[in-house]
Amino acid sequence: MASVPADKPRGPWTPEEIAREERVTRARVMEDRKRGVTANLEAATALTKAANIIAEAFKHARGA
Repeated sequence: MASVPADKPRGPWTPEEIAREERVTRARVMEDRKRGVTANLEAATALTKAANIIAEAFKHARGA
């Protein structure tokens, strides 16, 4: 397992980090709105199918 870099900040988020995250989230929401409901559902379905394929491929590793 990889170790956590020593320079990774710990503790509560700063106001600047919170503001940046809010800006990024708003931008993601706007992109989702531009794509539309159908495209977003198709993307979610494709990701779910891919996850199921990967889970099935590695079923033996989980001991299932």
